[in-house]
Amino acid sequence: MSKYKIEVMVNLVECDEEADDKPIELEDGCYQYTINADAGENIDDCEIAVLNTAYPAIRDAIARHMEKVSKKKS
Repeated sequence: MSKYKIEVMVNLVECDEEADDKPIELEDGCYQYTINADAGENIDDCEIAVLNTAYPAIRDAIARHMEKVSKKKS
């Protein structure tokens, strides 16, 4: 039976960009969420922002995976 590897990388990088209202998907399939300085320096707000950014990335990755599994079983 096959095994599956899950890889996750999260980077928090200081920048001068405008804050976003919600996470956005980039051309390469990654998700990005620019938050304001107050949120980036508050552990609870930062955690919420990271989780809100990860959620759509997780859902998309699972959907792509399940599509491949479905095609493989056909």
